[in-house]
Amino acid sequence: MEVRFGSIVFSSKFDSGNLARVERVNKTTPSPIPDATTTAAVGGPASAPNIPDYEFNVWTQPDCAGTEHENGNRSWFHFSVQGVAAGKLLKVNVMNMNNQRKLYSQGMAPLVRTVPGKNRWERVRDRPTTEIVRNQFILSFTHRLPDVRGATTFFSFCFPFSYTECQEMMQRLDKSYQNGAELSPGSPPGTVYYHRELLCRSLDGNRVDLLTVTNCGGMQDEREPRLPQLFPDADTPRPHRFADKKVFFLSSRVHPGETPSSFVFNGFLSFILRRDDPRAHALRNMFVFKLIPMLNPDGVVRGHYRTDSRGVNLNRQYLKPSPELHPSIYAAKTLLLYHHVHNSAHRTQSSSPHGQAPPSHTEAANQRQTPLPLTALEVSLNQRNTEKDASPAQPEVVMATEENGWGAAVEAAKEDLSSLSSSSETVSVPPPEGPAPAQPEEDEERESIPPKEGGVAYYVDLHGHASKRGCFMYGNNLPDESQQVENMLYPRLIAINSPHFDFVGCNFSEKNMYARDKRDGQSKEGSGRVAVHKAIGLLHSYTLECNYNTGKALNTIPAACHDNGRATPPPMPAFPPKYTPEIFEQVGRAVAISALDMAECNPWPRLVLSEHSCLGNLRAWVLKHVRSTATQTANHHGKASPPKIFHNGLSGLAAEGSFCRVRCNSQSSGSLTPSPKMHNSPSFTFGCPPPMVNTQNHGVRGGHKSLGSVRGLGCADFQAGALTTAARSKAPFTARPGRGGRGCRNPNLHPGHRATATLQDCGPQHILASLKFSKCELPPHVGRASNRKAVSSESAAARHSKTRPNLILQADERAKPQACKALKRTTARAHVVK
Repeated sequence: MEVRFGSIVFSSKFDSGNLARVERVNKTTPSPIPDATTTAAVGGPASAPNIPDYEFNVWTQPDCAGTEHENGNRSWFHFSVQGVAAGKLLKVNVMNMNNQRKLYSQGMAPLVRTVPGKNRWERVRDRPTTEIVRNQFILSFTHRLPDVRGATTFFSFCFPFSYTECQEMMQRLDKSYQNGAELSPGSPPGTVYYHRELLCRSLDGNRVDLLTVTNCGGMQDEREPRLPQLFPDADTPRPHRFADKKVFFLSSRVHPGETPSSFVFNGFLSFILRRDDPRAHALRNMFVFKLIPMLNPDGVVRGHYRTDSRGVNLNRQYLKPSPELHPSIYAAKTLLLYHHVHNSAHRTQSSSPHGQAPPSHTEAANQRQTPLPLTALEVSLNQRNTEKDASPAQPEVVMATEENGWGAAVEAAKEDLSSLSSSSETVSVPPPEGPAPAQPEEDEERESIPPKEGGVAYYVDLHGHASKRGCFMYGNNLPDESQQVENMLYPRLIAINSPHFDFVGCNFSEKNMYARDKRDGQSKEGSGRVAVHKAIGLLHSYTLECNYNTGKALNTIPAACHDNGRATPPPMPAFPPKYTPEIFEQVGRAVAISALDMAECNPWPRLVLSEHSCLGNLRAWVLKHVRSTATQTANHHGKASPPKIFHNGLSGLAAEGSFCRVRCNSQSSGSLTPSPKMHNSPSFTFGCPPPMVNTQNHGVRGGHKSLGSVRGLGCADFQAGALTTAARSKAPFTARPGRGGRGCRNPNLHPGHRATATLQDCGPQHILASLKFSKCELPPHVGRASNRKAVSSESAAARHSKTRPNLILQADERAKPQACKALKRTTARAHVVK
């Protein structure tokens, strides 16, 4: 819309613009809310800084305004003002926003940009004011226009990133990687492979792009097939296939008003495209990145906050998306299902290392490739499905239709989409004989792929957040403890690589997987994070949320190793800063780098210089966190299990920035914290150096911070390995009270019985026997035992099971002088008696 007030023009007639109505506030008419206490900008008049020269009331346009799909999302605004005299103070009252009082109470401010002049977006200097009048949230802010004649000033809810800007960014990337079409399996393995294609069209006809980024290593002649109802641009070939690489899937802007997600996406993309960074090179060698920069381009262009052109929250449609109503969601899920099968370890083992499958439909029709050896399962399935296969001239079309056609395959897999059609592997199947039926059977047997063998390694959907401060993740709650540790390990690594990521703010609860939205009542079960996990059993399926304004605290980031200072972060401020596009981009880079740390192949790791020093110790930290959180949840629900208390301060409620700086099996003398017992799981492969082990006591001793099933010593351990009070009282000789060695300060555990010798026991041999027996009666030293790192439970049980005659142990060296003196005194008395 566009409205004029004399020479002043308000407009939202541009990409992502949003403005519904404007009215001018006369100077004689009181403002709808009290004026904010502001400070005049530098260079402005200092006489009356709080009295605006111009004041306007504006109304935002709700999503799908004026249609049957109109809804109550009214947080996003983006408009321009032109014709205001230079240097004047302008006041704007946004009259109908959604209640964002919490966001603005934390210091949020609208964004402003002036063209020409201050072309960079920045927050308005004067803090805005808010008020609720007649149950309506009103935001007011002021801005002094720069001394530039004819300038246009733009105001926005948050840093904008429009559909046009996204297309321009990808066009620049296309020019930078023009040789992508010339790359082949013979290209140098380290060459960057960049491919852009049209995934589908939105309901308004806008492009939904798909980017493929990797290295040329492992490239095959064969190309990915054209899946049904996707990739409509026949002039753009599909990307090549890559052997032994899993897929990292990243998507953004399913909610159009959550613009921080685009900057996180841009930071991630720019990092993995670096040619001179060994970390980016390692990532491209490990993954094939599938990136969708905008899932909801219609909402972005229309200036919506949360929904598409039909008023639909697309992040609740992943359970059963429609190719007609939700084309981008249908396309994203179809890609994930396809790559889960065709990039899996099972497919990699059964595929040709040189890519002998037909690369296109035309080549498939003109030539036949020698089929690969089939497994017993494939042979049995192919025998059943021979009559259902398509024409030999188009094997890939049949594969795509059977695997991704929502009418049959996805409908039958509504509850369990982790299994996909085995008959879809027609690329490596001999040409079928006999006619092909019109539709495949819905009950055909499907191929089940374990989660860790699937072709998708990570799924991350990027979002913005209005109420909760910081950058954090929502993850899924997995029933298996070892899987949950792996699930939470990845975001914990992001917190090591980014000062702005809040691990404590992450949510992995089961409740958050099925919670319903307060506004529309839709369940989060339909979100990408939950639906993808349920569809393919993916462990690493996340929603990354970034607050529009700021965070709660900053992480202390360790320096990187072997980087010569290139990856070392600059000094961090004392307080969390206001978020900028650069900060969002840094979080995106940390998301990429942490995937290297998960595989322990980061050439410039920070983990080594962190408090954990290796991935094994960090896993143990996360395991303690998982168990502590589970205990707190159980207590919250009224269960009787006692809470776990760790003396090293570890708990799920630890303050951000400290992360409970505790080392696994720390050498501190005061720590009695039991180290967690690891379950037998292939996921717990520790990368720590081998510890120094005491073979006698089977305990960990000194050296590197290592991990193992180690238990500290408490009072019960002492009592189990020592003699009872009654046994000690019968001993003919024990050490004097208070002289049993350092640390014996507990009279209850170690009572001192003064030694006495009767005349019947004065014989030299009897005395020596008594002394020999009395040495085993010396109580253990509490102070030294409490400092021990480990004691074998088997050896403790063995000592406890021995009988009294066999309890002959080596006494402490400090008790020998006392024993010698006692022997001399007893011998002298014996001579006197004689």
